[in-house]
Amino acid sequence: MKTKPRFPGIRLTTNGNQLVSYHTEARITDAGVFYPITPSTEMGENYQLAWAEGKLNVFGGQKIAIEAEGEHAAQGGAIAASVTGKRVVNFTSGQGLIYGLEQYYHAPGKLSTMVVEVAARALTRHALNVHCGHDDIYAALDTGWIMLFAKDAQQAADQAIILRRVTELSLTPGINIQDGFLTSHLERTFYAAEAELLREFLGAPDDIIACPTEPQRQLFGPTRRRVPRLIDLENPMALGPVQNQEHYMNGVVARRNNFVEPILGMLEDSYRRFADLTGRQYGLVSTYRGDDADTLFVSLGSAAENIEAAVDYLREKRGAKVGSLHVNVLRPFPEAAVVQALKGRQRVIVLERTDEAMAGDNPLCRDIRTALMKAVETGHLEVGKLPRVFNGAYGLGSRDFRPEGILGAFEFATGQTARQDGLGSHSGEHYFVVGVDHPYAVVSQDRPSLLPAEATAIRMHSIGGWGMITTGKNLSEILGEFGNAIAERDKLVDEWGRPREVLHISANPKYGSEKKGAPTAYFLVVAPERVRVNCDLRHVNVVLCCDPKAFTHSNPLEGLVEGGAFVWESHESPDVAWTRIPRKYRDEIIRKKIRLYTLPGFEIARAEASREDLELRMQGNAFLGAFFGVSGFTEHYGIDHDHFLEFVEKQYRKKFGRFGDAVVASNMRVMRAGMERVSPVPYGPVDAPDRSDMRGVVFKPLSEECGMSCVMPAAQHARIPLAQTATYDAEFRAGKGYFQPASVLASVGMLAAATGAGASKYVARRRTPVWNAEKCTQCLECIVVCPDTALPNTAQDLGDVLRTAVRQYVADAAGRESLLAKLKTLEDRVRAQMNAAVAAKQTTPFAQIVQRELEALEGLPAQARAELGAILSKVHFAYAKTPLIFSALEKKKAGEGGVFSIMVSDLCKGCGECVDACGEHMALEMRDETEELNADHATQVNFLRALPETRQKFLGMFDTEHPEESKPVALKNHLMVRRNYEAMVSGDGACAGCGEKSVLRGLASVTEAYMRPLFHAKARRLEQKAARLEQEGARRLNLLRERYPADYERFCRAFAHLVMGIGGENDQDTRQRQDQVGLPVDADIIGGLCAVMRQDAFAHRDLQAVDGRISNGMAAMAMGAHTGCNTVFGSTPPNNPHPYPWMNSLFQDGVTVAWLFGESFIADHARRSIIPERLADALLEHEIPVSEGDYFTLSHLTDASMSDQEIAE
Repeated sequence: MKTKPRFPGIRLTTNGNQLVSYHTEARITDAGVFYPITPSTEMGENYQLAWAEGKLNVFGGQKIAIEAEGEHAAQGGAIAASVTGKRVVNFTSGQGLIYGLEQYYHAPGKLSTMVVEVAARALTRHALNVHCGHDDIYAALDTGWIMLFAKDAQQAADQAIILRRVTELSLTPGINIQDGFLTSHLERTFYAAEAELLREFLGAPDDIIACPTEPQRQLFGPTRRRVPRLIDLENPMALGPVQNQEHYMNGVVARRNNFVEPILGMLEDSYRRFADLTGRQYGLVSTYRGDDADTLFVSLGSAAENIEAAVDYLREKRGAKVGSLHVNVLRPFPEAAVVQALKGRQRVIVLERTDEAMAGDNPLCRDIRTALMKAVETGHLEVGKLPRVFNGAYGLGSRDFRPEGILGAFEFATGQTARQDGLGSHSGEHYFVVGVDHPYAVVSQDRPSLLPAEATAIRMHSIGGWGMITTGKNLSEILGEFGNAIAERDKLVDEWGRPREVLHISANPKYGSEKKGAPTAYFLVVAPERVRVNCDLRHVNVVLCCDPKAFTHSNPLEGLVEGGAFVWESHESPDVAWTRIPRKYRDEIIRKKIRLYTLPGFEIARAEASREDLELRMQGNAFLGAFFGVSGFTEHYGIDHDHFLEFVEKQYRKKFGRFGDAVVASNMRVMRAGMERVSPVPYGPVDAPDRSDMRGVVFKPLSEECGMSCVMPAAQHARIPLAQTATYDAEFRAGKGYFQPASVLASVGMLAAATGAGASKYVARRRTPVWNAEKCTQCLECIVVCPDTALPNTAQDLGDVLRTAVRQYVADAAGRESLLAKLKTLEDRVRAQMNAAVAAKQTTPFAQIVQRELEALEGLPAQARAELGAILSKVHFAYAKTPLIFSALEKKKAGEGGVFSIMVSDLCKGCGECVDACGEHMALEMRDETEELNADHATQVNFLRALPETRQKFLGMFDTEHPEESKPVALKNHLMVRRNYEAMVSGDGACAGCGEKSVLRGLASVTEAYMRPLFHAKARRLEQKAARLEQEGARRLNLLRERYPADYERFCRAFAHLVMGIGGENDQDTRQRQDQVGLPVDADIIGGLCAVMRQDAFAHRDLQAVDGRISNGMAAMAMGAHTGCNTVFGSTPPNNPHPYPWMNSLFQDGVTVAWLFGESFIADHARRSIIPERLADALLEHEIPVSEGDYFTLSHLTDASMSDQEIAE
């Protein structure tokens, strides 16, 4: 047994964010100044939690915890606090680091000793990504800060301590880096530092220490405060002056020798001291199995552990001499240590989580090549011992870094395989990519899991917002506690005499940007040794599938090992559950002897939950119990049932104890029921019915015709491929999932418009609203509040409803004609019954009246009668309590009353906001989603699509042609017009019931309602003027030429300049250009103006802006946004809710982005729309069409010179 170090650490199960923040920084610092940004938000929250709990630091001091107004402010504030003598930390990631980047450059010169804790994140490039990348920290490489990188959370926490010591010795600030999500959110067992270690290793900020360098002695004398006070009321000075030529460069170059050059030595000394105290050794670089390696991988961050597992595999299975090097210190770059580690190798494979295509190499590779070449130049390395350096890009945006990618990189570097483009290392190629379908990609056909022997790998499938992450964390912590108990029970100790870590835990959720309501996964591994692989698990022993509809969108069986267990949310009998599994997977299940189970998790949770949302979240506890019921874990480790329950209750008390004993007890009951009620599913026939789509029979119309034209007009030019929905669909909606190619389309930040319209939220819905036509008053409050465009509605004439039903749902042509012949009679009889019901204050359902009168009609074929009755029994229409639609119009003129309907579309997320808005009317109620109910709703929406647009007579005091003149009380009636209601199509990943989304949808619908009539009126006006110009224009031009030749010439030149684009930078240049090509003749002027106005009219009224949608003119708006919730849910592929131009930008500049859209649109509007119309008007209405002043105004036209009408249009 080794000598136990003085401070081996305090074992706990946690993640990187919590270990670094709550368990380290909150215990050593005086102040934390930060701003939340994914994925480092949790660090700031945990720091603030420690403050809120009243926890002092290990020196007995209180903390300051400040959430600033933004990352730029947070960094400035943190620097400010640090120069007042405080030990300070900031937490940031990605765009947050870059947003505050200018703050980093000035901090070293102020002798700040602060530390920034970074969860490294990809920067926004062609698209925004909140996941892991190294772009952010690479951008800060040359700001003058010390930069340390950790390969796991343990190293991140330890290096937070080591870095703090060095920043305070060197008087240089530091950045401590861990991989965002992959380390920051990975749950494992780690060791927190003892309080005495922190005190001894760091000392207090106000300790008086000997100045460690001569330059410091010159500034401070022989001793100084450990964290200097430079903003000090007792010793005033100015920090951050303005310097001119005689001073500035002096300061920059003087930092090199006076402050930077000693840092590496301080780091080496601090690493040694820390190792002596804790037994955990790091150094400037860390080498794994590198002694005899001829090939060495080099990496930063969490990839190193994956590589180390692959190194073991390559050595054991292939006898390869391969090792791994992790660079712990990125700045100052430890050139000597790197050269020492790499010299004599044949190959070096540098893997980087970025891709700088404009540079000769990626940043780490550049530094390594520089170090090697400098070593050659100085004679420290012979040219013959210079390794060949390969550079690969991997893992951008947390792209899965899989074993086959690592093996592929090795095979490429050693000449065993080529890139996808056929080129290999023998061709002189050194660059490759890993993990994507790309011409430069490398991948091995060998696909091991690299998990430890006897590991139990668990994958959980669920829906965001159902509590899966909590369940996964609870399970991981329970398993960790079992490991501690087993070690204590069996008296198992490690090399230092501590209780051995019998069970190693690795748990991480698959985070995505769609948040609540989207399918998601959680990965957990428990093993007898450290789990080094951190990627999506495709070799799993147990799948806990909390998502009952998982097979409708994915294959939750993927990667299940032979004999693995699959536990699936279902309340159905085993034979029915078997039919819910797609037929294509059944052979594999039988062949691999997969053990199938069902669990009525929701039913179990419902018995204990006091609220519907708790039912969703408590379901996971049932699956936690099911895991122990089917995995054999407790039996394998000899844990009896009573001890098992004791440990689970301990975890639940830790998690839920603050809510009281009753909450703990209810969660325990759910967990126990999960163990007891998990039921095996026997294999059924492979050819049993396939009911895996979980949908009922939907009535579909006979043709695809709808009430409005959705066909691109013949006169419209074909869109460029980039703007075509089909181009997008071929890659992003072609079922390729994680294997979509890294194509030219992928390189462009484009999302096809309105793709969300065809999305389905069926997967996420547990309950759905059901509309009761007999109780509806047509108040439209539900329509207004619904955030998801999920309540399409209409008012229709009876004849249109009946005619649509006959034409679209009666299949037999002869029967259809028979019905059409009697349709007027049927309509009159139905109307009479409806009037009688209203007079009697009855609410007889519309469908019942139609059915009764239909049966009374003689001479109709039975099949036709049945088909019409069937569709009308599925679609519901209100009339009894909707007087504005039916009885009021009937009183004005008999036969004018109509019916009103609300449909529930598959875009519904089941939030229930509409039910709350309906209130005491009770025309909407939430019901459990079923196949039959889903089919009925789909049938209703199909029927609505076949109906014509809502007519003006049903819109009351809302004037669809002049909406600005409508009564405010009637404004919500604009949502009965389909083009307005679908101005934002939804289908996106917003949380259910998102209020921000309702506001955005309302903004879009009001804009559409206002702008579309303006557009169409303008189109009519332009066409009328073009027709008149064709008739009168030639004569008027001829008259102008005869009477006023100079004015005629000016008009011709104005047309050539302003319409044809033959202009220059001044009058002389314009005239010279026009003289070179010649002025247009009269026919060209008239033809040109007419063509431009007609094209403009087409764009405003007839153009189809989005493939497959209404052909009623160009988009009526564009939207600019800055990064936030709406940009995330509103732009995550494949579902785009916006049918208009939309662009995301960064942080606070969304307003400016939208403003500049508007400025650009105004300029286009002036040139291609206003000017041609003004020229036409001038020619038709004025004796002298264009004066010198007019010409100047038109050539410099801005909104300041436009009429209100022109601006509105």
